[in-house]
Amino acid sequence: MNIQNLNTQELEQLQTLLNKMNPPQPIKKPYSDPVNEMIDDIMENMDWEKIQMTMDYLRWEWRGEYVTVEMLKEEGERLLRDAAKSRLGEYKETTHEATIMHGCGGFEARAWCNEDKTHITGLDLSFVLSNWNDGIEEL
Repeated sequence: MNIQNLNTQELEQLQTLLNKMNPPQPIKKPYSDPVNEMIDDIMENMDWEKIQMTMDYLRWEWRGEYVTVEMLKEEGERLLRDAAKSRLGEYKETTHEATIMHGCGGFEARAWCNEDKTHITGLDLSFVLSNWNDGIEEL
């Protein structure tokens, strides 16, 4: 087959068939900041709809407002960025082994840093319905 003799519609049909045989791979974003990459990964993989359905079921509102998926995403990203900023900022003098947590509206965002306290090494975002902690003080 000589593709030079194909018209526009035939070329589009051929391209559609080729794409079905070999679907294009998603383009990975180039990241210069690993924090942005971590945040994007969390934002893409968090089950926002499940969180929103849970809040609906519990009639959970924020400041008297119905909570949308978009509101959840905005708050989650804000908390992640704030936790990362605080870990390397106001809590920089805290041991590197300490986790910094920011929370609001059911969310808890945690940030960890390297030993030199120059880079964020991990981020975590949780939606918490219930939690319990206990401990024994050293004697």
